[in-house]
Amino acid sequence: MFRFFRQLNALEDRSWVASRSNLGSALADRVFTTDTLQDRLVRALAAARILPIKEILECGELFERIREDVRAEQMADLCCGHGLLGILFALFERRVQHVLLADEREPPSHAKLLACARQVGPWIDDKVTFRQARIQDVGSALLPGTAIVSAHACGTLTDQCLDLATALGGAVAVLPCCYPQRTCPAPPAVQLALGHALAYDVDRTYRLEQAGYHVRWTTIPAEITPMNRVLIGHRRRPATAAPAV
Repeated sequence: MFRFFRQLNALEDRSWVASRSNLGSALADRVFTTDTLQDRLVRALAAARILPIKEILECGELFERIREDVRAEQMADLCCGHGLLGILFALFERRVQHVLLADEREPPSHAKLLACARQVGPWIDDKVTFRQARIQDVGSALLPGTAIVSAHACGTLTDQCLDLATALGGAVAVLPCCYPQRTCPAPPAVQLALGHALAYDVDRTYRLEQAGYHVRWTTIPAEITPMNRVLIGHRRRPATAAPAV
């Protein structure tokens, strides 16, 4: 079920939702017609024709499923690409004061995307920063407790996102992809029984739990992408000491 773009649930033909073609105004004006902030953003993106349909829907649906669990004053969107996921937190969550977008290179689509987001939400002007850097180089720029999000950080880059999150002690949500079989740390028996992709995420869950996190899984619609499993983690609260008798 679509949650961020609920109007899609009523459409009989959704064959286009996984399209890698850039969204254009003809489709946006037909489907995203309301005055909600998300529909106005989609129409602005369509007018600029800068992002694939799949990536817009993917980020929107991921955001809706993780927003309550990971929103924090300081956030970082790692391996962010164009940065839409982090920008959604800046747009929709008042609690979020700053979002660092980080990737090894800044794609041309980012500046255009940010301009579209400012057009519909000018309050994000001072809330979003892009930094061209590897994951291992951004930790020093992040405050303890910074929440980490990432959409389809390829292979072990997802693990680097999780490692940085646990080092900072903030909440984390990742949408993994590209599970490299040779580096899967789960026992071979688990890989054979579950398949290496599922075994990978089971192992990641154990590692987060061992680091003091409570973890839950959810999914975004498989119509958008078959790699749709989402891992969400937040620090467990310390146990309250029993009152003295």
